[in-house]
Amino acid sequence: MQTMDDEPLETIHLYVMREEAARPSFLPVFLALLALSTLLVLCTLSPSEQPEERLAIRIPAVFLPIQTFTASVTIIPTGIKVYPATTAHGILTITNGSIISETLPKGMIVDTVVLDDSVFVPAGSANGYGYTTVSAHALTSGKQGNIPAYGIDSVENASIYIRNLRAFTGGHDAYSVAFITSSDQDMATSKAKALIASKIAHIQAFLTSPCKEHLLGASNKMVISWGCQFAVYPVLSYMHVLGAKLAGRDFLVTVEFIPRPRRFWAK
Repeated sequence: MQTMDDEPLETIHLYVMREEAARPSFLPVFLALLALSTLLVLCTLSPSEQPEERLAIRIPAVFLPIQTFTASVTIIPTGIKVYPATTAHGILTITNGSIISETLPKGMIVDTVVLDDSVFVPAGSANGYGYTTVSAHALTSGKQGNIPAYGIDSVENASIYIRNLRAFTGGHDAYSVAFITSSDQDMATSKAKALIASKIAHIQAFLTSPCKEHLLGASNKMVISWGCQFAVYPVLSYMHVLGAKLAGRDFLVTVEFIPRPRRFWAK
């Protein structure tokens, strides 16, 4: 028997281990969800644009009853008429106690009055004083010339007595009065028309014809009345009106709208 040299034995240790599975990445999933959310938001907030159509259509007008619009404007007077002061007039009674007659000249001033004419004053006698009267006017114009009775009691040449047995009248102070001129009336008329025009400005396009005007002028007011007839037209609710013009008994209306989807029937 052959023997082999004893050789040292080498021991090999084998260990069996389970390999752990790799963890999946969530980044692609997150990005996909983010993109989907963004798309949904854009679709919700961004309305879908549909093509709009513009069309001119003729619609029969519906004529309404005549409406009345009235405006009243106070006329402000700018004219000024000045009335000058007037002078008071009266009668003077003159007596003469002398045996010598006297003549008083025109324009002679007695107290606050002036003689209108020259006057002869007869002499006195055994039967009494010489007597006469003469018209006179106040020296100054205005109310202060209205001298009351016996306001004048004057003696001339020691024997001539001058009195006013009645009051002087007719004296008035100067005054002015405002009056309405044609320009004032025209101004008030223009203002009244402007007021009515502003009332119907938003419906001017619906007038069938110019309004009929009536002037109702008062003493200090300008009253204007307009009789206007309007017409209207029906429009479908889904149409947006861009403009309208009355032509005869029809309206030419320009509209803009989104056409309704058409239905297609298939067998």
